[in-house]
Amino acid sequence: MEDTASSKKRSIFQVISQGYIKSALIPIVLIELALIVAYLLTNYIIHGENVRMMRDDANSSLRETALLEASAIDHQLQSVSQMTGIYAAMTARALGSDYDPGPGERERYSMSPDGAWYTDVDTGGAALFYSSIAKVEDAQKKKAWRLAQLDPLMQQIVHENNLVTQVYFNSYDSMNRIYPYFDVLGQYPVDIDIPTYNFYYEADAKHNPDREVVWTDVYVDPAGQGWMVSAIAPVYEQGSDFLQGVVGLDVRVSAVIDQILALNLPWRGYALLLDEAGTIMAMPERAEPDWGLEELTEHTYDQAIQQDTFKPDSFNIFKREDTRLLAQALASPDGIVSFMLNGRSKLATWATIPNTGWRFLIMVDEADLYAKSSAVKARFDRVGYAMLAVLSLFYLLFMAYLYRKSQRMSGEISRPLAELENRLSAIGEGRYRQSRTQYDIQEVQRISDGLVDMGLELETARDNLEHLNRELEQRVESRTAELASTNRALTEEKRAQAELIEQLHSTQSQLVQSEKMASLGQLSAGVAHEINNPLSFVSSNIQCLEGYVAAMLEVQRAYDELSIDVAQKQRIQALKERHRIEVVEEEISEVMADTLEGTRRIKLIVDNLLNFSHVSNTEWQAADLNRCIEATLVIARNELKHKARVVTDFGTLPDVKCVPSQVNQVLLTLLINAAHAIQGKGEIHIQTRTRAEGVVIRVKDTGCGIDAQAIKKIFDPFYTTKEVGQGTGLGLSVAYGIIRAHHGRVGVESKPGLGTVFEVWLPLDPNRQLSPDVCESVLEPARDDGV
Repeated sequence: MEDTASSKKRSIFQVISQGYIKSALIPIVLIELALIVAYLLTNYIIHGENVRMMRDDANSSLRETALLEASAIDHQLQSVSQMTGIYAAMTARALGSDYDPGPGERERYSMSPDGAWYTDVDTGGAALFYSSIAKVEDAQKKKAWRLAQLDPLMQQIVHENNLVTQVYFNSYDSMNRIYPYFDVLGQYPVDIDIPTYNFYYEADAKHNPDREVVWTDVYVDPAGQGWMVSAIAPVYEQGSDFLQGVVGLDVRVSAVIDQILALNLPWRGYALLLDEAGTIMAMPERAEPDWGLEELTEHTYDQAIQQDTFKPDSFNIFKREDTRLLAQALASPDGIVSFMLNGRSKLATWATIPNTGWRFLIMVDEADLYAKSSAVKARFDRVGYAMLAVLSLFYLLFMAYLYRKSQRMSGEISRPLAELENRLSAIGEGRYRQSRTQYDIQEVQRISDGLVDMGLELETARDNLEHLNRELEQRVESRTAELASTNRALTEEKRAQAELIEQLHSTQSQLVQSEKMASLGQLSAGVAHEINNPLSFVSSNIQCLEGYVAAMLEVQRAYDELSIDVAQKQRIQALKERHRIEVVEEEISEVMADTLEGTRRIKLIVDNLLNFSHVSNTEWQAADLNRCIEATLVIARNELKHKARVVTDFGTLPDVKCVPSQVNQVLLTLLINAAHAIQGKGEIHIQTRTRAEGVVIRVKDTGCGIDAQAIKKIFDPFYTTKEVGQGTGLGLSVAYGIIRAHHGRVGVESKPGLGTVFEVWLPLDPNRQLSPDVCESVLEPARDDGV
């Protein structure tokens, strides 16, 4: 707020100079500027009205010109169309007549080696070419000779119409009779297929069902006359719907261009002629830069024309991107539109030629249209800008004069005030003692004396304030030290509580897990003891029964050796056969052996259960880890048998001092986790080896594997990758605690999709201090030893 207020305050010089500017200079400048703006605005309005009037006049003039020229072209084309119709009627009559041209006409025809029949002598009449694709016999020759009677008509059409370049008749079997005469054999392909060209098929029944005169698109003339457009009409056999051929009158594009160039259009405009499909048929040379095209009037006949050759798509207004607006407007038969072409604004007006559907288009650059009006506006604008420049120079000089005068007046007042300002700044910087100075102005003198007295008072107040500040700083430092000490104590206590809570959670989880294992062990021990008692009776009785059976069999054999009568023997033999005694004698020994083997296996399972049931025993003792693994496999059998095939590779191991029940718990956790990781049916490999004064147990599965991020957390309490409710996340955490309590190491390697390997190393004696070399060897990463 203070900075804003000070920025609004003014110096004495500013007060005087601004007074001159506000009261004298600004009113005059505003009046002059208003006059100049009014002048320029009037010029702008007048120019706008001129442009509007010129545009209306131009639109009317150009539209009228387009309509008149389109009408003139239509009149000329109408005469060509009429002559085409007359020629078609005469051709049909000639083909139906019986005409003999005489020997002079018949003798000027020859047959080429390739089978084309043609005229080779110019007698002033038409030329004829019969393609080799037709078999030229007497009937074909007579048809060609009958057409000779039309040569005078063809000559008259060409000579009396400046637009017509050639007159011809093309037959359905590729005969061409054309005037004026030229070397047809050297121009046409010998196997030309005339009905495939547009100057034929556009008049056939499919394209011209009304049998009227039609106009073709612009094409390259196979007869060597360059780019051409033709008026064509069908010739049907008299009294029949059979198409004998097509007559045509050719108009060269260059002739149309010459006529368009002869037009004297205002505003440097030019005219275009478009066919019904939107292709530019004729374009003067000065239009080529606007359209980025070069007009096609001639064609180099390096090779014979084998097929239709039309103007490229760049000549078609309907297919160009930059003329899309014009193409949309051309849907109307006549009109006017403004659009951008080649970066310049163009005004286009057009009219449709009724006889052909062509459009006569006039193009004018709008910059040329308004050139004179823009030049007048520019002259008046320059006058206004000159007036503005002169006034600006005058007022700059006037402002310089006022500036000098304001400086002289303000200096007499501002110099004493500047000295007082310097003294005030010095006091603000701490130089409180200032000397007394005499001034001529009373008000300034009083202010100067007051500043000197104020400086002395401020010096005294500063000394007192510094003394108080030193006392306050000492008190603040003492209190800050006390608060910092208290804060550190509270922080340490809070951290210790958090660690204790975490330890309690972990201990509680381990106790719960251990209690579960103890309950399982007690249950297993109870079941084992209950099974052992009857099992011992069963085993003992089976052994006794085996002896009894042997004795009975021996008695039976002795009895069979006794001499008894035949009837008794037969009765005894019948009983033997009915009870299959011979089979019983053969199988009873196998049954007794199988039964004893079953009791032995039950005894082995019970012993393993008893071995695993020592969970509640937490005393350290020497244990065979291979037997611990076997006992654990018995417990986990139901969990594993449907998920994996267990492969064991036990090495010869020394006894390890450990708590066997806790080691069994670790092994059970690893096996259950391996089974859960397998989807479908897989394998679990268990290998034991001695390494570095200890024993290594490797458990490898072919399950889904663990990703790198999860491996970092798998030993954390309550971390699990299973779904909610399917795992507590305590198994591996408790196992890790047991292994660390045995001074052992645990490592894990996993590749997602391939499986996981857990490696547990336990020292032979946890109380023995290991050498540094041994510690390094047991910490090396897990490696594949063929499991």
